[in-house]
Amino acid sequence: MSALDRESASSEALVGILVLNYHHPVETLNCVRSLLEREPSSTRIFWIENDADATSAGAFAVLEASGLPFRLLDPSTSGLPSEGVIGVVLNPENLGYAGGNNVGLRLLERLAVPFAWVLNNDTRLVQGNSEALVQAARSRPEVGIWGTTILAEHHGPTPQAVTYMGGLLRLKDFSIALLDDPAVLESNPLSFVSGCSLFAATGFLASLGFIPDTYFLYYEDPALTLEARLKGYLASGVAEVHIEHLESLATGRRSPLMEFYNRRNRWYFIQRYFPEQLGRQKRRIWYRVQKWVFRGRFDAIRIEALAFVDFLKGRRGRTDRVFSRKALH
Repeated sequence: MSALDRESASSEALVGILVLNYHHPVETLNCVRSLLEREPSSTRIFWIENDADATSAGAFAVLEASGLPFRLLDPSTSGLPSEGVIGVVLNPENLGYAGGNNVGLRLLERLAVPFAWVLNNDTRLVQGNSEALVQAARSRPEVGIWGTTILAEHHGPTPQAVTYMGGLLRLKDFSIALLDDPAVLESNPLSFVSGCSLFAATGFLASLGFIPDTYFLYYEDPALTLEARLKGYLASGVAEVHIEHLESLATGRRSPLMEFYNRRNRWYFIQRYFPEQLGRQKRRIWYRVQKWVFRGRFDAIRIEALAFVDFLKGRRGRTDRVFSRKALH
């Protein structure tokens, strides 16, 4: 089956853009505004509100103050919003990155919207639009997952501007290096498209079971690209489409919560796609613990231990453990 087999010529909309909000409605609105300024009339924009029971009042206040037209949608029964109208979908609970976006993807599938573009809410479209992505997808049906150029500033002791489309897994420790070359995405089996800006045919994502949702946060994007490759499809990117990314608003930059999900989900990812590496990675724990003891990083040891315990006990999805969202130092 081609990645584009389910494209419907009769659909009113060609592309549905999903923007998942979690407690940052102002940033989400900025993202939506940038899309409205650049996207063609065949695009529909969907605001997906995670944890809506707690946050929808604030989100609606921001939307109403903006003066932009919007319409509340029931993902099971509602039709497409009109051109220029933001479709708002409420997820009563926080379903995480994959679970939240999958509600929107299933809506697009039901409404026969041929293409889906998943964008982080802390982004802005600054160059190009989805027309270039649609053209690329139609011309190369062997590619299942597409990325775009992402412009970001990495914060740390020495902040630096970076450009990337996705990442490259390092088998030594399953850390991730950024990459910005579509040729590497196509040729290197350890590369993946970033979930920050991810484009695909809606039907193709449905054939994969949508975005793997057992991770809750982090490692869903490499998992999705690897699932596409298991079905014989490539990943690539469209360099002329640019978005700016603020990075990690929902969990905090290098916060304990972010580190926990990264470390726990890394184990599940290795178990699923690289089981031959699992024993070696378990042995590396002791090396990391010794290093952190020497540096007095007992906070890091606690996070690593809890992540590994939850992996051993098969605890997936959203954690019940309480972690700070403030950045680690």
